[in-house]
Amino acid sequence: MRRIKVSLGLSGMSVSELIAFALHVVTKMTGNAFFPTPSPSLGSLYNAGIALQNASDQAQGGGTQQTAVMHQKRELLEGVLTSEGHYVEDTANDPANAATGAEAIILSAGMIVKQFNPPQKRVFTVERGALPGTAVLLAERAERGFHEWEYSLDASNPSSWISVDSTLKATVTISGLDNLKRYFFRHRLVLKEGPAVWDGPIDLMVL
Repeated sequence: MRRIKVSLGLSGMSVSELIAFALHVVTKMTGNAFFPTPSPSLGSLYNAGIALQNASDQAQGGGTQQTAVMHQKRELLEGVLTSEGHYVEDTANDPANAATGAEAIILSAGMIVKQFNPPQKRVFTVERGALPGTAVLLAERAERGFHEWEYSLDASNPSSWISVDSTLKATVTISGLDNLKRYFFRHRLVLKEGPAVWDGPIDLMVL
């Protein structure tokens, strides 16, 4: 059986995104029945996030020493998150949790499933919009049919998806999103024969 893996993408996050992601994971894993004994502890993860926040605040307008401390605290937080990701991945792939499914367990921790699917003809991307609290979704153009778009704060909860207006164009801008929150987005093409499968979800930290 193929092992389902966690995708963190920590190196591509800014300091504020990294902190927000760490605290999001703490929130999602707290009281989560799948993770009774997180390793590292959620307290360690929370403290590492707060330590980076404090170091980042001190580095604003500070000197090279304060900046170096911030980099050290970032490295520490990335290490804790990486270890937490391994713990979540091991839990998700435990045969005892097979009935729930590894993907659902990883999503319940506020993390993302690493995609193994080969590239599909239909391309779906999500980017931050030019204005705060916006996201721009783009899919491949279709000669017929229309596009449906949805977003959610919790991709593991089927009832949490929020629809936006369908479009004939293969792009849409979603506004009114909360900054420093991680959203999930998905898209599908609806043809005369019926709707296609959903593309995504793709996650994005909204600024």
